[in-house]
Amino acid sequence: MANPSLETFLKQAKADSGLLQRLQACPNLDAIARLGAELGFVFSGVDLVRHQAEATLRLSEPELEAAAAGVSLEGHLWLMQIVWPN
Repeated sequence: MANPSLETFLKQAKADSGLLQRLQACPNLDAIARLGAELGFVFSGVDLVRHQAEATLRLSEPELEAAAAGVSLEGHLWLMQIVWPN
């Protein structure tokens, strides 16, 4: 289920290049949530994971292939990092 505060935050970020740069500097999704909180939005890193998962399920096969290859998809916030255990 979509978080209205998160949806508003993401729309604002897409329209504000300065905010988008701040988002890109965030090391993880919890940091994005903290940035959102500083701006008065209420969502968590978990809400961002859910948002990304739901957005992924709506992608076409060519879009999924592009995402797997590391291509940035316009209109989506993709922040992923694979961490291998020692």
